[in-house]
Amino acid sequence: MMDRPPQSYVDARRRSRMDFVDDLPAELRKLVHEYGLPVVKTCLELGIRKPRHIRHLVETVLDNFSPTRGCYSKQGIRTEVMTSAE
Repeated sequence: MMDRPPQSYVDARRRSRMDFVDDLPAELRKLVHEYGLPVVKTCLELGIRKPRHIRHLVETVLDNFSPTRGCYSKQGIRTEVMTSAE
């Protein structure tokens, strides 16, 4: 059985994470709310700083990897035309 870290440690980590988010500009905080802190933080660590660039990157990845998003989605725009011969 794993020992749980002391509550003071957990509280300090939460406080640190929230301080990091609170220090971000409003547009980046909005992206954290939409996509999650790990996604936004990774973009920032890689030098992608403009919110519109982060949004474009994340949306492109999601559109290409999610079966319910993007132009190839059966719920989205159809790329094939079914004919009666098929």
